[in-house]
Amino acid sequence: MHILILILGILTTIGIWSWRIQMARRGARVAMDAAGAIANAPRRFAFKYRAGKAGISLIEDPREAAAIMMMEVARAREGPLTDAQARTIDEEIMRHFRFTRKEADELSAHAAWVTNSAPDPLATMRTLSQLVVSAPQLGPKEIVDLDAMLVAVSEAEGVPTRAQLALLQVFRDRAGLKT
Repeated sequence: MHILILILGILTTIGIWSWRIQMARRGARVAMDAAGAIANAPRRFAFKYRAGKAGISLIEDPREAAAIMMMEVARAREGPLTDAQARTIDEEIMRHFRFTRKEADELSAHAAWVTNSAPDPLATMRTLSQLVVSAPQLGPKEIVDLDAMLVAVSEAEGVPTRAQLALLQVFRDRAGLKT
């Protein structure tokens, strides 16, 4: 009988100590998670700030802005984006940005996504035109090249519409180009 009580006491002691070790591990894990959350807080808050802004205000790369502008010009023609317009946008991206077919497809898909949630096309064009024109890495040649890219997209389905011409004029006014 004494042996049984001794074995029961040893098992109880082992059980209590293993439970305490498990609780200590769980507490350490919670503390590590809290420390990680505190360390990532500035990045998380910056992301929430940027995510709360409209999609257009997040654009910083002039190539991304140019792709969105081309998509806006293409969508200014009534109806869905046509194969000829999509092909023209991809070709212009590959030629002027030196992108591969896959990179051009990804950029044009991103541009299509942004234009779905963009405000008025004229306001979008004004904002992005200002970003492109004020980009320090772009010179007059690149501005003229972008104008040619926008014209190529507007002519992908024939003669440009009035809405497409209005978007082209917004860019030309911001860029200081004479028509």
